[in-house]
Amino acid sequence: MRRRLTVVLGVHRSGTSLLTNALVAMGADAGAFDDIHDDHNPDGYAEHPAIRNFNDRLLAHLGASWDNWGFRASTVDFDTPALSEWHDEATTLLQDAFPGSGPFVLKDPRIGTLAPFWERVIPAAGFDLRRILILRNPSEVAKSQRQRVERSPESFAAIADSEPMAALWAVTMFETLIALADDNTLMITHGDILTDPNPTLKAAADFAGLHPDPEAIAHFSRDGVKPALYRAHAGHDTTDPWMTAACALFDALRAPGTRHVLPANEARDIALSQTALKALLPGLPAVRQSIARLQNVRERNQARLVSMNTGLNRMFWILTPLAQYTPKAQLEAATEKALALAASSDLARHSFSFAHGVIRLLSYADRHADALTLLNSIRPEFGNIPAFAKLEDQLHRRPSD
Repeated sequence: MRRRLTVVLGVHRSGTSLLTNALVAMGADAGAFDDIHDDHNPDGYAEHPAIRNFNDRLLAHLGASWDNWGFRASTVDFDTPALSEWHDEATTLLQDAFPGSGPFVLKDPRIGTLAPFWERVIPAAGFDLRRILILRNPSEVAKSQRQRVERSPESFAAIADSEPMAALWAVTMFETLIALADDNTLMITHGDILTDPNPTLKAAADFAGLHPDPEAIAHFSRDGVKPALYRAHAGHDTTDPWMTAACALFDALRAPGTRHVLPANEARDIALSQTALKALLPGLPAVRQSIARLQNVRERNQARLVSMNTGLNRMFWILTPLAQYTPKAQLEAATEKALALAASSDLARHSFSFAHGVIRLLSYADRHADALTLLNSIRPEFGNIPAFAKLEDQLHRRPSD
């Protein structure tokens, strides 16, 4: 018998992590890996890193990225011999990631972006493919992404505003719908999980081939579903073309009802009936090329910054221990130059060792309050690493220590 693998499909910021964590709590096997936890997803992303990294590499090979909303997977010939090695690698990845008997669950929003590829690979790897498609109002998705951008403003240049995020939502959903190869897709909404978790999660578990104890469902519904974390509530009021198209597709998908098994023909018909969206799609190749070009420039600039950081870091690690023996006037001058460099280049937020060196200089210069201020300013980037905690502990001791 083929082992069942349920793929959680959905656009970024749509609740895919929440649903995947729920399926795992109800008995699904997501594979063994170290999850990522941060302010964006405090309960974890539930993404297998090897598969996520593979998707990023494949997208880069195709001249795209997960946030390049100009990319359309349906324009790629995934059956070409030139991509056969990618098929083979993905097959091996799946078999290594899911060696047991299942049922398994796999989540990475990039799978929706690359839907035609994975629709071929997963059955070829020997798995019985099932899908759960989670929908969230694209207005809410865009607002959630805006909140994410506010916490990390330099990380999401291509989708920092509502219209590009709506475009990513619409294009990803369109490409996913037209790629479905069979009728084994359950559609639920993000709102269903928040407002009616028990029957929604029960339906998802049944579809994934799980047989959880009712108490396991009740426990996750009570402790795992946290409506207070979801502050991105929004309506449909918009005249922007991409958001209008995305919301129209969202409404069309919801029309048959929630917790709805979505046949492939119905999914395709809904996608192809979106006149507003279809009018926007022909302009995407230029968008894809422009975003890819800008991201290449950014990567080259970051590479130069890393190179410069390496030299600066070495200098700081060599010179900072000598600061305690430096005359006060020279130490003050050096500290001011280091602070000016940190402020003008934003190096402290990109390099912990650089920030560490500046903080040590401030400490040696008896500028304890300034050292703590700088430490707190880099907490969002480095607060989770042991060296940060050690430095913070040292600063909170008496200065004479």
